[in-house]
Amino acid sequence: MTITKEKKHQLLAKYREDLGNAANAVIVKQSGIPVTLANKIRMELKTADGEMNIIKKRIFLRALKDAGLEDVNVDVLEWSVFALYSHENEFGPLKVINKYLKEFKKDNKGSEFSFIGGWFEKKWQGGEYVSELANVPTKEELLSKLCYLFNYPLQSFACVLSEIAKKNGGDVVEEVKAEVKVEETKIEEAKVEEAPVEEVKVEETPAAE
Repeated sequence: MTITKEKKHQLLAKYREDLGNAANAVIVKQSGIPVTLANKIRMELKTADGEMNIIKKRIFLRALKDAGLEDVNVDVLEWSVFALYSHENEFGPLKVINKYLKEFKKDNKGSEFSFIGGWFEKKWQGGEYVSELANVPTKEELLSKLCYLFNYPLQSFACVLSEIAKKNGGDVVEEVKAEVKVEETKIEEAKVEEAPVEEVKVEETPAAE
């Protein structure tokens, strides 16, 4: 679709502004995304401090130069693509797209997302680099996993005690105490057996001269 010269200038100014305000910008390939779903994704991206915009490729490439970002060949922007902008939450928007990317692969219903590449600290990085960032756990996810690791032994022990209690009519506590007492006795006996025997010093009687 042909656009007017005035519209081109407006788009160029908009792309410059978007790129200048973004912490990073990523190009995402899209295919078969229904309008209703695209609108839903836009809302999720907004919540994650990001936004997505369909771009006019050649005008967008001109805006890259004006924004001081590394230039790329127009062939890199092949297919139907959109620009994904992240702000203070640099990786939040990537995770939103990554979530749907995985869902589309799993459902296999014709919808598709894939990371083409993006600009980080004004340098172009390929799709594999972007995917790695999108899959890095957040601080909250790491803390959640850490708490799980701390709690897992206690939860497992509690489950074992619960199962024993069910089988033994609730006498599990007394049984555990008795077993602990036996083990303590064994330890004390072992300490006694291993205690070093004190040497008895025998005074030597001086020989008669």
